[in-house]
Amino acid sequence: MAIFEATEENISKAADLIQAGELVSFATETVYGLGANALSSEACEKIFIAKERPHYDPLIVHIASLDQLPTVAKDVSEEVLNKLKQFWPGPLTAVLKKQSCIPDSITANLDTVAVRIPGHPLALSLLKAANTPIAAPSANPFGYLSPTTAQHVDRQLGPKVQMILDGGECDCGLESTIVNFTSDTPEILRHGGYTRKDIEKICGPVNLGKAILEQPLAPGQLASHYSPETKLVILSKEQKPDASLNFGILTHSGLNEGIECKYIERISPSGNAKEAAHNLFSALHRLDQLKLDIIYAYEFSEEGLGSAIMDRLRKAAVKMKK
Repeated sequence: MAIFEATEENISKAADLIQAGELVSFATETVYGLGANALSSEACEKIFIAKERPHYDPLIVHIASLDQLPTVAKDVSEEVLNKLKQFWPGPLTAVLKKQSCIPDSITANLDTVAVRIPGHPLALSLLKAANTPIAAPSANPFGYLSPTTAQHVDRQLGPKVQMILDGGECDCGLESTIVNFTSDTPEILRHGGYTRKDIEKICGPVNLGKAILEQPLAPGQLASHYSPETKLVILSKEQKPDASLNFGILTHSGLNEGIECKYIERISPSGNAKEAAHNLFSALHRLDQLKLDIIYAYEFSEEGLGSAIMDRLRKAAVKMKK
């Protein structure tokens, strides 16, 4: 068991591991990250190996404060900087022009880097103690369900991680929203903890990126991602499950009349999108452990955080080829 309570002593030990080029998993407000020293290509290579992650998928670099931003990114205009100040710390990742100290291996040889300041006190404490930017994608095998508890990390990666710092269940439960600030008009590359409305309130009109098959500009753009081992199928409100199968259901509240199911995950009985986002991955983890024939997920309204929820479900429904 590699799970440790997030005490000051254990955070210090984790920081020492980061500085020594080892892997540490830690809680953020979005999901648990798998961290390594972002300035060391050798350390970050361990992330790719542990996750079995292809090198064409860039990593997100986490920093402790805006003061550190010039060490990892360059040519950030005053206008963009003022916008970032309103989002950080928080679930927004900014794609910016990178500094030469950032290894090409973690940016897929692109001239940009994905950066964010996390809003979780544990993540910030670790970043300050390590005194280095930390590259940290989600702490799960590539393409599979993101972890929102320390136990999820332990079950999926286990001995591949030197230390798992337990910061409790992630508050947001969805990955960060990724916005490309290197184009004239900001572009949302991945829906996440901040909604499009949140982004446009500060940035004005934005463009929307599309899921792609390879060479993404940022994490989470691949057409297949966030998948359980069990096949997942999305249903409209009018559709019914195949009763001949051993199935589970993911829904925000109740079920239509006439549908019976032994395994139901209601991730927001009140229909609250924030609550649904918080519970999404934990619910999918529980259903996935049941070894069902199939998981049926009912559609969500795509207003606000519903866009991010449906983004995850659509990508989970596209099974990745091994």
